[in-house]
Amino acid sequence: MKNVDITKLLSKLVEIPSISSLDENQKDVLDSANYIADLFKELGLNSKVTSSKNSKPAVLGQSEIDPSKKTVLLYAHHDVQPVGDINKWDTDPFKPEIIDGRLFARGSGDNKAGVVTHYEVVKNLLETLPVNIKIFIEGEEEIGSPYMTEFIAENREDLEADVIVIADSGNIKSGVPTITTSLRGLVDGVIVVDQQMEPVHSGLGGGVVPDAFMILSRIISSFHNDKGELLIEGLTPTEQDVFELSDEFVKSTLSSTGVNLFEMDSYSKRLWLEPALSILAIDAPPVAESVNLLIPKAKAKISLRLPPTEDPDHAMNMLEQHIKENTPFNANVEFIPEAKGKGILVDPKNEFSSKLIESFNKHWENEVAYMGVGGSIPFANVFINEFPNSEIVLVGAGDEEGNAHAPNESVNISDIQRLIDSLTDAISNY
Repeated sequence: MKNVDITKLLSKLVEIPSISSLDENQKDVLDSANYIADLFKELGLNSKVTSSKNSKPAVLGQSEIDPSKKTVLLYAHHDVQPVGDINKWDTDPFKPEIIDGRLFARGSGDNKAGVVTHYEVVKNLLETLPVNIKIFIEGEEEIGSPYMTEFIAENREDLEADVIVIADSGNIKSGVPTITTSLRGLVDGVIVVDQQMEPVHSGLGGGVVPDAFMILSRIISSFHNDKGELLIEGLTPTEQDVFELSDEFVKSTLSSTGVNLFEMDSYSKRLWLEPALSILAIDAPPVAESVNLLIPKAKAKISLRLPPTEDPDHAMNMLEQHIKENTPFNANVEFIPEAKGKGILVDPKNEFSSKLIESFNKHWENEVAYMGVGGSIPFANVFINEFPNSEIVLVGAGDEEGNAHAPNESVNISDIQRLIDSLTDAISNY
């Protein structure tokens, strides 16, 4: 019966196309927030829809606050990604379908399963309410939470808590309860090559004048050795025990079954605890428009993922220094720093996390796994900066089959139920 209730509520939520990045869906984002606020009102919480400056509608809610009790904040987000290529979907993105125990729809796993989880946890706890409960259902996570700092500043009293449970992560595999213990940081920027020359015919200047593409390619090739190891000096990997990923699992989840991977001792540590540099874009004329000219200017956008404990200011300096030291022919090259953010390292031995692990062991058949996330979650950094004394807990119902942000997104209904049972149990014993 419980799974039926979960399915019904999740189906209602995913039918609302709350795409925060598209102008034509802004009313849907508001409708989604209002629907969720009403859900928590019906449970007896003080619940409201609010925003900060230009932020998208978010939901805040809380039980009556008892100063003698600890406070738990439950976070999820109700906005979703655009559909993308509709022809790659096997089902209608906003008409949920259950197939083999999974609910398929945009936002099913990322992150309306988190909203359902928190709703059901609160419903389970209402009779005894062992802690103060606060709810924060954000409306702009899928566009990078640009107003999170301002939102917290304006609503700090509604958000302060001893524990912040972020239900926007996932499980390493379906059926395996997982706590996310790290997120990588990030720095990025643009390499600009400007040879300050007019375009020269390749028959006249080729072999004499170093063109922009040659210089850029030399810089790009300097970042890695033949094993794929990053050659930027001064970056220190983070040491932590993590779930070990297999070669087959990595190739499957990264959709790279036909690609030879880099040589390494541990895929998990490379993906979660070590630095990784990617070339995201290169400004270049298309081949169809090419002419016999040496190109004087070129740009490349690069992204450097950082170990969770790496200082982003230091990493940006090391990246810029590497580019300078590997610029050939004394060429005119500039590096323009852009975004940067620190990673996160969570200790699963903290008080609430320890209770949650005990609950996982009671409600799941498989042992608890500890994983990192290779990407960054901007709002999580803001939480840690603004609430340094709060225990951060990163969990979720998604898994490697869920296709978050991609066509045919789905979530395992039974995993949502197990997560609800585990969180209910952990909070009851906190």
